Parts: sequence; C-alpha cells; structure tokens
Amino acid sequence: MPKAVKSIISGCLVLCLLAVLSGTTVFATMVAYGSEKAGYMVSTEQLRKKTNTFDDSALNKKYKSYMTYGAKAWKNCGVITLKRSKSSVNKVTTYRQSDTTILAYAQCTPDYKSGKIKKFKIKFNTLKMDSQTTARNKSVAAHEIGHTFGLLDLYEKRNEDKLMYGINIKDNAKPTAKDIKGAKYATRK
Repeated sequence: MPKAVKSIISGCLVLCLLAVLSGTTVFATMVAYGSEKAGYMVSTEQLRKKTNTFDDSALNKKYKSYMTYGAKAWKNCGVITLKRSKSSVNKVTTYRQSDTTILAYAQCTPDYKSGKIKKFKIKFNTLKMDSQTTARNKSVAAHEIGHTFGLLDLYEKRNEDKLMYGINIKDNAKPTAKDIKGAKYATRK
C-alpha cells in the first residue's frame, strides 16, 4: 500500500477515535461556496428561501427570547425572515446533557433531489446554557439559526469575530459582513 494512502487512513482513524472518545458526532459536509479564508462557508445543503417558520412552543419564555433575538439579528441584516408557527415542521426544543461541551446544535434534513434544506431542528442544551449569560445564549441562538439555511462553522482563529465561529461565541453577536455574504449565497433563488 502506498505511503500516502496509509497516512490518509491513519489520519481518518485518529479523527474517528477522537470523535468516539469526545462523545461528539462528526458530520462530513461539503462546502459549496466560501472558505475559512473567505470568512464564511456555505454547505451544499441550503435553504434558498427568504422566509421560513419555526415552532418553539415547547420552549420556556427565556429560551423563546433567545430565538427572538437570533431571528431578529438575521432579519435586520436583510437576509432571511423567520416567523413562529405552531404548525411548522421546523422544531426548536431543549435537551439536557452533561458529558459534552455543546451548548446547542442544529440538524438540517435535506431534500436530496433539490439539495435544499426541507426542515430543521434546533436543540438547546439547557444543562450547559443555563450556566451561560443571557447575552451569550442569544448569540448561540443566532449562530444555530445560521446553520438552518446552510452556513457552516468556522474554526480558524482569523474568523473568531464572525457569528459562525464554532468555538467561542461572543456575547450579543450579530452577523458580520462576511456572515451576511455567505447567508445571501445560501438563500439565493
């Protein structure tokens, strides 16, 4: 077996082992547009709709206020409008898990024919978020909403000012010009 192939296989095995040991699920997502260097990355699975709904009726008042902040942050930059609807297929709920560092996550279900996101779920880990500030939790909600229309996490230090930076979200974060550029691509017709 060629040395390059062995290196690739070894690298993949190390990543899988790290994922198993950390209790984190690793998702391989293809980037359709942008890069870490560009300051935004858009998934191959995108919403491509300017208006969408979500059902957060299962949330308490505090967590609903986080969703309100996040939806307003994206609406104010002219990218997307999110409205509450109890009949929405897009659900926002909570869960409690202590053995993780994850505050929240978004799970998008694609329509494989069109490549568009057909529905999403956002889940807030109340066990972790309840120990954070309100300002931080509002940013978490805005960040997760970014995933629902196709934006991916950024991890390079150069992007730590972006809303979609996936390591440490700043208090009361709003979409930056780069976040907005990626979002406009994701929601194009």
